[in-house]
Amino acid sequence: MKKVNHYTDEFKKRVVEEVLNGAESLEHYSRKYRIGGSMTISRWIDKFATEEIPTMAIKRKDSEELAELKAELALLKRELEDERLRRQAYQLMVKIAEEEFNIPIEKKFGVKQRKK
Repeated sequence: MKKVNHYTDEFKKRVVEEVLNGAESLEHYSRKYRIGGSMTISRWIDKFATEEIPTMAIKRKDSEELAELKAELALLKRELEDERLRRQAYQLMVKIAEEEFNIPIEKKFGVKQRKK
């Protein structure tokens, strides 16, 4: 006869939360916690759906959105740094061109242009 394990509700909720927040399969968590039965964790999810799952689902959605925003922020920071470097390169190029060819390239603000 098979041994029946009895788990506390706290343990079940903790496993359900980990399942919902994790990226692994139900089988992974069944093996990790040595939970028998292929449907056990699924039943726990169904049981605690009215209590904990909506909050956990929102947390998971928020964490996914946060990860996307962090990735977007990192991309924008790289793009900003690239543009800063590009601006510095253009400024250096203009300075070198002005010195070598002795022509004013940069516009002098505040100075009136004479009419031709």
